[in-house]
Amino acid sequence: MFDPVPSNRFRKMRRALVSAAAATLALGIGVAHAQASRPITIVVPFAAGGATDITARLVAERLTQSLKTSVVVDNKAGANSQIGTSFVINARPDGHTLLMGTTSLINNIHLYPRIQYDASRELRPVAGVVEVPAFLMVGPNVKAKNTREFVSMAKASKGALNYASAGAGSTLHLAAEWFRNNVGFDATHVPQRGSGPAVVALAQGQVDFSFENYGPALPQIQANRLRVLAIASPKRFPSLPDVPTLKEAGIDGPDLASWFVLMAPAGTPDDVVANLNKEVNAVLAQPDVRQRLLDIGLVPLGGTPQDVTDRMRQDSGKWGSIIRTARVKVE
Repeated sequence: MFDPVPSNRFRKMRRALVSAAAATLALGIGVAHAQASRPITIVVPFAAGGATDITARLVAERLTQSLKTSVVVDNKAGANSQIGTSFVINARPDGHTLLMGTTSLINNIHLYPRIQYDASRELRPVAGVVEVPAFLMVGPNVKAKNTREFVSMAKASKGALNYASAGAGSTLHLAAEWFRNNVGFDATHVPQRGSGPAVVALAQGQVDFSFENYGPALPQIQANRLRVLAIASPKRFPSLPDVPTLKEAGIDGPDLASWFVLMAPAGTPDDVVANLNKEVNAVLAQPDVRQRLLDIGLVPLGGTPQDVTDRMRQDSGKWGSIIRTARVKVE
Protein backbone atom coordinates (compact mmCIF):
# COMPACT_ATOMS: atom_id res chain seq x y z
CA MET A 1 0.00 0.00 0.00
CA PHE A 2 1.35 3.39 -1.02
CA ASP A 3 2.15 5.65 1.95
CA PRO A 4 1.58 9.34 0.98
CA VAL A 5 3.78 10.46 3.89
CA PRO A 6 7.48 9.86 3.16
CA SER A 7 9.44 7.90 5.70
CA ASN A 8 12.43 9.42 7.47
CA ARG A 9 14.73 7.24 5.41
CA PHE A 10 13.17 8.49 2.19
CA ARG A 11 13.45 12.11 3.35
CA LYS A 12 17.17 11.64 3.95
CA MET A 13 17.66 10.08 0.51
CA ARG A 14 15.77 12.90 -1.17
CA ARG A 15 17.81 15.55 0.64
CA ALA A 16 21.03 13.81 -0.47
CA LEU A 17 19.87 13.67 -4.09
CA VAL A 18 18.86 17.34 -4.09
CA SER A 19 22.20 18.33 -2.61
CA ALA A 20 24.09 16.30 -5.22
CA ALA A 21 22.05 17.80 -8.04
CA ALA A 22 22.65 21.32 -6.71
CA ALA A 23 26.37 20.68 -6.51
CA THR A 24 26.43 19.34 -10.06
CA LEU A 25 24.48 22.35 -11.33
CA ALA A 26 26.83 24.72 -9.53
CA LEU A 27 29.82 22.96 -11.03
CA GLY A 28 28.27 23.18 -14.50
CA ILE A 29 27.58 26.87 -14.09
CA GLY A 30 31.12 27.39 -12.86
CA VAL A 31 32.61 25.59 -15.86
CA ALA A 32 30.38 27.52 -18.28
CA HIS A 33 31.38 30.79 -16.64
CA ALA A 34 35.05 29.89 -16.81
CA GLN A 35 34.69 28.98 -20.48
CA ALA A 36 32.81 32.21 -21.26
CA SER A 37 35.52 34.25 -19.54
CA ARG A 38 38.32 32.69 -21.56
CA PRO A 39 39.71 35.08 -24.16
CA ILE A 40 38.76 34.64 -27.80
CA THR A 41 41.71 34.70 -30.19
CA ILE A 42 41.42 35.87 -33.79
CA VAL A 43 44.40 34.48 -35.66
CA VAL A 44 45.68 36.69 -38.48
CA PRO A 45 47.81 34.55 -40.81
CA PHE A 46 49.84 37.54 -42.01
CA ALA A 47 52.25 40.07 -40.52
CA ALA A 48 51.05 42.96 -38.40
CA GLY A 49 50.29 46.22 -40.19
CA GLY A 50 48.46 44.81 -43.21
CA ALA A 51 44.78 45.22 -44.04
CA THR A 52 43.95 41.81 -42.54
CA ASP A 53 45.54 42.82 -39.27
CA ILE A 54 43.90 46.25 -39.21
CA THR A 55 40.47 44.72 -39.82
CA ALA A 56 40.92 41.98 -37.23
CA ARG A 57 41.92 44.48 -34.55
CA LEU A 58 38.90 46.68 -35.20
CA VAL A 59 36.54 43.68 -35.04
CA ALA A 60 38.29 42.35 -31.92
CA GLU A 61 37.94 45.71 -30.19
CA ARG A 62 34.18 45.84 -30.75
CA LEU A 63 33.58 42.16 -29.98
CA THR A 64 35.38 42.65 -26.66
CA GLN A 65 32.79 45.29 -25.82
CA SER A 66 29.73 43.33 -26.95
CA LEU A 67 30.76 39.88 -25.68
CA LYS A 68 32.11 41.21 -22.36
CA THR A 69 35.19 39.07 -22.75
CA SER A 70 38.68 39.70 -24.06
CA VAL A 71 39.10 39.25 -27.84
CA VAL A 72 42.73 39.36 -28.90
CA VAL A 73 44.59 39.22 -32.22
CA ASP A 74 47.48 36.81 -32.76
CA ASN A 75 49.63 37.22 -35.89
CA LYS A 76 50.93 33.90 -37.21
CA ALA A 77 52.46 34.78 -40.57
CA GLY A 78 54.06 32.45 -43.07
CA ALA A 79 53.55 30.21 -46.10
CA ASN A 80 50.86 32.50 -47.56
CA SER A 81 48.56 32.02 -44.53
CA GLN A 82 49.11 28.26 -44.15
CA ILE A 83 50.79 28.52 -40.73
CA GLY A 84 47.99 30.50 -39.16
CA THR A 85 45.32 28.47 -40.91
CA SER A 86 46.81 25.18 -39.69
CA PHE A 87 46.91 26.54 -36.15
CA VAL A 88 43.19 27.31 -36.17
CA ILE A 89 42.28 24.01 -37.82
CA ASN A 90 44.02 22.17 -34.99
CA ALA A 91 42.51 24.33 -32.24
CA ARG A 92 39.71 23.19 -29.96
CA PRO A 93 36.40 23.75 -31.85
CA ASP A 94 34.70 25.75 -29.13
CA GLY A 95 34.55 29.25 -30.63
CA HIS A 96 37.57 30.58 -28.73
CA THR A 97 40.02 30.33 -31.64
CA LEU A 98 39.00 31.91 -34.93
CA LEU A 99 40.73 32.68 -38.22
CA MET A 100 40.59 35.93 -40.14
CA GLY A 101 40.65 34.04 -43.41
CA THR A 102 41.46 35.62 -46.75
CA THR A 103 41.17 34.71 -50.41
CA SER A 104 44.27 32.54 -49.90
CA LEU A 105 41.88 29.91 -48.53
CA ILE A 106 40.70 29.22 -52.08
CA ASN A 107 43.92 30.16 -53.91
CA ASN A 108 46.44 27.99 -52.10
CA ILE A 109 45.09 24.78 -53.62
CA HIS A 110 46.07 26.20 -57.04
CA LEU A 111 49.43 27.52 -55.88
CA TYR A 112 51.01 24.74 -53.85
CA PRO A 113 51.72 21.17 -54.95
CA ARG A 114 50.91 19.95 -51.44
CA ILE A 115 48.88 21.44 -48.60
CA GLN A 116 48.63 19.76 -45.21
CA TYR A 117 44.91 20.50 -44.80
CA ASP A 118 41.65 20.85 -46.67
CA ALA A 119 40.25 24.23 -45.67
CA SER A 120 36.87 23.49 -47.27
CA ARG A 121 36.36 20.55 -44.88
CA GLU A 122 38.41 21.53 -41.84
CA LEU A 123 37.07 25.05 -41.39
CA ARG A 124 33.54 26.39 -41.29
CA PRO A 125 32.46 29.96 -42.14
CA VAL A 126 31.25 32.26 -39.39
CA ALA A 127 30.67 35.56 -41.23
CA GLY A 128 31.88 37.71 -44.07
CA VAL A 129 33.84 40.69 -42.77
CA VAL A 130 35.04 42.94 -45.60
CA GLU A 131 35.72 43.11 -49.30
CA VAL A 132 39.17 44.47 -50.10
CA PRO A 133 39.70 46.35 -53.38
CA ALA A 134 43.17 46.31 -54.94
CA PHE A 135 44.72 49.64 -55.98
CA LEU A 136 47.55 50.19 -58.45
CA MET A 137 50.14 52.34 -56.68
CA VAL A 138 53.53 53.74 -57.66
CA GLY A 139 56.45 54.93 -55.58
CA PRO A 140 58.76 57.96 -55.76
CA ASN A 141 60.83 56.43 -58.60
CA VAL A 142 57.87 56.59 -61.00
CA LYS A 143 56.88 59.94 -62.51
CA ALA A 144 53.73 58.69 -64.29
CA LYS A 145 50.64 60.62 -63.19
CA ASN A 146 48.05 58.15 -64.43
CA THR A 147 47.64 54.55 -65.56
CA ARG A 148 48.11 55.26 -69.28
CA GLU A 149 51.40 57.04 -68.62
CA PHE A 150 52.53 54.22 -66.35
CA VAL A 151 51.72 51.54 -68.94
CA SER A 152 53.69 53.41 -71.59
CA MET A 153 56.63 53.76 -69.24
CA ALA A 154 56.44 50.09 -68.20
CA LYS A 155 56.47 48.87 -71.79
CA ALA A 156 59.41 51.13 -72.62
CA SER A 157 61.39 49.95 -69.60
CA LYS A 158 62.08 46.56 -71.22
CA GLY A 159 61.81 44.66 -67.94
CA ALA A 160 63.70 47.14 -65.77
CA LEU A 161 60.80 47.74 -63.35
CA ASN A 162 60.19 45.76 -60.18
CA TYR A 163 57.17 45.43 -57.94
CA ALA A 164 56.39 44.38 -54.38
CA SER A 165 53.57 42.26 -53.05
CA ALA A 166 52.27 41.04 -49.71
CA GLY A 167 53.92 37.70 -50.50
CA ALA A 168 54.33 35.17 -53.29
CA GLY A 169 50.93 33.85 -54.23
CA SER A 170 49.00 36.54 -52.36
CA THR A 171 46.05 38.11 -54.15
CA LEU A 172 48.06 41.33 -54.49
CA HIS A 173 50.84 39.39 -56.22
CA LEU A 174 48.26 37.73 -58.48
CA ALA A 175 46.65 41.09 -59.25
CA ALA A 176 50.02 42.48 -60.37
CA GLU A 177 50.70 39.36 -62.45
CA TRP A 178 47.31 39.63 -64.14
CA PHE A 179 47.96 43.33 -64.86
CA ARG A 180 51.49 42.75 -66.17
CA ASN A 181 50.43 39.87 -68.44
CA ASN A 182 47.30 41.60 -69.68
CA VAL A 183 49.03 44.90 -70.47
CA GLY A 184 52.15 43.22 -71.83
CA PHE A 185 55.36 44.15 -70.02
CA ASP A 186 58.00 42.41 -67.92
CA ALA A 187 58.88 43.26 -64.32
CA THR A 188 60.64 41.60 -61.42
CA HIS A 189 58.61 40.45 -58.42
CA VAL A 190 60.04 41.31 -54.98
CA PRO A 191 57.80 39.53 -52.44
CA GLN A 192 57.46 40.84 -48.88
CA ARG A 193 56.06 39.41 -45.66
CA GLY A 194 52.72 41.18 -45.77
CA SER A 195 51.23 44.44 -47.03
CA GLY A 196 52.89 46.51 -44.32
CA PRO A 197 56.46 45.70 -45.44
CA ALA A 198 55.41 45.91 -49.11
CA VAL A 199 54.11 49.45 -48.64
CA VAL A 200 57.35 50.47 -46.90
CA ALA A 201 59.42 49.01 -49.74
CA LEU A 202 57.35 50.94 -52.27
CA ALA A 203 57.46 54.22 -50.34
CA GLN A 204 61.24 53.96 -49.91
CA GLY A 205 61.76 53.44 -53.63
CA GLN A 206 63.04 49.89 -53.28
CA VAL A 207 60.41 48.87 -55.85
CA ASP A 208 58.58 50.83 -58.54
CA PHE A 209 54.95 49.78 -58.29
CA SER A 210 52.58 47.49 -56.48
CA PHE A 211 48.95 46.47 -56.17
CA GLU A 212 48.08 47.32 -52.59
CA ASN A 213 45.27 47.64 -50.11
CA TYR A 214 44.47 51.23 -49.23
CA GLY A 215 44.58 50.93 -45.42
CA PRO A 216 48.25 49.98 -44.95
CA ALA A 217 49.28 52.51 -47.61
CA LEU A 218 47.25 55.43 -46.27
CA PRO A 219 49.98 57.07 -44.12
CA GLN A 220 52.43 56.92 -47.04
CA ILE A 221 49.82 58.31 -49.41
CA GLN A 222 49.09 61.18 -47.04
CA ALA A 223 52.83 61.85 -46.82
CA ASN A 224 52.98 62.02 -50.66
CA ARG A 225 55.38 59.08 -50.85
CA LEU A 226 52.92 56.97 -52.85
CA ARG A 227 50.41 57.74 -55.60
CA VAL A 228 47.25 55.77 -56.29
CA LEU A 229 46.68 55.44 -60.04
CA ALA A 230 43.65 53.14 -60.30
CA ILE A 231 41.34 50.71 -58.57
CA ALA A 232 40.99 47.17 -59.95
CA SER A 233 37.22 46.98 -59.37
CA PRO A 234 34.15 47.71 -61.51
CA LYS A 235 33.35 50.94 -59.62
CA ARG A 236 35.26 53.80 -58.09
CA PHE A 237 35.66 53.59 -54.35
CA PRO A 238 33.52 56.04 -52.32
CA SER A 239 36.42 57.23 -50.16
CA LEU A 240 38.59 57.82 -53.26
CA PRO A 241 36.20 59.34 -55.81
CA ASP A 242 39.02 60.83 -57.90
CA VAL A 243 40.78 57.49 -58.45
CA PRO A 244 39.55 55.91 -61.72
CA THR A 245 38.99 52.24 -62.39
CA LEU A 246 41.33 50.27 -64.61
CA LYS A 247 38.49 49.98 -67.10
CA GLU A 248 38.23 53.77 -67.29
CA ALA A 249 41.94 53.74 -68.14
CA GLY A 250 41.24 51.35 -71.02
CA ILE A 251 42.19 48.11 -69.28
CA ASP A 252 39.24 45.74 -69.01
CA GLY A 253 39.36 42.71 -66.76
CA PRO A 254 37.97 40.90 -63.69
CA ASP A 255 37.26 42.41 -60.30
CA LEU A 256 40.52 41.85 -58.41
CA ALA A 257 39.07 42.58 -54.97
CA SER A 258 39.76 40.01 -52.30
CA TRP A 259 37.92 39.49 -49.01
CA PHE A 260 38.34 38.69 -45.34
CA VAL A 261 36.03 36.21 -43.65
CA LEU A 262 35.86 34.89 -40.11
CA MET A 263 36.29 31.10 -39.93
CA ALA A 264 36.15 28.54 -37.13
CA PRO A 265 37.47 25.00 -36.83
CA ALA A 266 35.16 22.36 -38.26
CA GLY A 267 33.18 20.85 -35.43
CA THR A 268 32.45 24.18 -33.78
CA PRO A 269 28.82 23.85 -32.58
CA ASP A 270 26.07 25.45 -34.64
CA ASP A 271 24.84 27.60 -31.75
CA VAL A 272 28.34 28.98 -31.16
CA VAL A 273 28.72 29.85 -34.85
CA ALA A 274 25.24 31.40 -34.92
CA ASN A 275 26.00 33.60 -31.92
CA LEU A 276 29.35 34.72 -33.33
CA ASN A 277 27.70 35.46 -36.68
CA LYS A 278 25.10 37.62 -34.96
CA GLU A 279 27.75 39.51 -33.00
CA VAL A 280 29.99 40.13 -36.04
CA ASN A 281 27.05 41.37 -38.10
CA ALA A 282 26.09 43.72 -35.26
CA VAL A 283 29.64 45.09 -35.16
CA LEU A 284 29.72 45.67 -38.93
CA ALA A 285 26.35 47.45 -38.75
CA GLN A 286 27.68 50.08 -36.33
CA PRO A 287 27.86 53.35 -38.32
CA ASP A 288 31.27 54.37 -37.00
CA VAL A 289 32.72 50.92 -37.75
CA ARG A 290 31.39 51.02 -41.29
CA GLN A 291 32.85 54.49 -41.81
CA ARG A 292 36.23 53.53 -40.35
CA LEU A 293 36.40 50.57 -42.72
CA LEU A 294 35.41 52.66 -45.74
CA ASP A 295 37.97 55.30 -44.79
CA ILE A 296 40.75 52.73 -45.14
CA GLY A 297 39.49 51.20 -48.37
CA LEU A 298 37.45 48.28 -47.04
CA VAL A 299 33.82 47.46 -47.82
CA PRO A 300 31.84 45.88 -44.92
CA LEU A 301 30.24 42.56 -45.86
CA GLY A 302 28.43 40.70 -43.07
CA GLY A 303 25.79 38.15 -43.99
CA THR A 304 25.32 34.48 -43.24
CA PRO A 305 27.83 31.61 -43.21
CA GLN A 306 26.18 30.39 -46.43
CA ASP A 307 26.96 33.74 -48.05
CA VAL A 308 30.63 33.12 -47.29
CA THR A 309 30.47 29.63 -48.79
CA ASP A 310 28.83 30.96 -51.95
CA ARG A 311 31.41 33.73 -52.39
CA MET A 312 34.30 31.31 -51.92
CA ARG A 313 32.89 28.98 -54.57
CA GLN A 314 32.24 31.86 -56.97
CA ASP A 315 35.74 33.33 -56.68
CA SER A 316 37.65 30.06 -56.75
CA GLY A 317 37.24 29.75 -60.52
CA LYS A 318 38.29 33.35 -61.19
CA TRP A 319 41.48 33.24 -59.15
CA GLY A 320 42.30 29.73 -60.31
CA SER A 321 42.18 30.94 -63.90
CA ILE A 322 44.47 33.91 -63.13
CA ILE A 323 46.96 31.60 -61.39
CA ARG A 324 47.05 29.15 -64.29
CA THR A 325 47.40 31.88 -66.91
CA ALA A 326 50.23 33.58 -65.02
CA ARG A 327 51.78 30.19 -64.23
CA VAL A 328 52.30 31.18 -60.62
CA LYS A 329 53.59 28.36 -58.44
CA VAL A 330 54.84 28.53 -54.87
CA GLU A 331 57.12 25.83 -53.49
